[in-house]
Amino acid sequence: MNPLLLAKDLANSILASEQYREFARVKEEMEASEKAGSLLKKFREQQQALSDSKLQGNKITEEQMDELAIHQQEMLANPEISAYFAAKKNLEELLAAVNETIARITGMETGRAHGHGGGGCGCACK
Repeated sequence: MNPLLLAKDLANSILASEQYREFARVKEEMEASEKAGSLLKKFREQQQALSDSKLQGNKITEEQMDELAIHQQEMLANPEISAYFAAKKNLEELLAAVNETIARITGMETGRAHGHGGGGCGCACK
């Protein structure tokens, strides 16, 4: 068995999953929406301006943070953007579950190789 070939099969399975297909569909809808694009652009520009200001040593005021929060709420209230973030969360949960399964089976989540402790097992898993 070649792990890289199996990884390609796994990636193709993920691409065929309901979570990925829904993510791709709503992402396309969001990108096609002028309103969503405008809201995203406005939010990103304001976020970048605050970040730049902070990097220049300026203190971010509570008023500026409140204004950013208002823009964020407007952005998230948009149906295309909201659907995108929900679908993205579902896809990320699937990917996390895949990673957790691999880590559990390989023993990597606890630092143990192939399901047993390192050290004196006689193998190279020290």
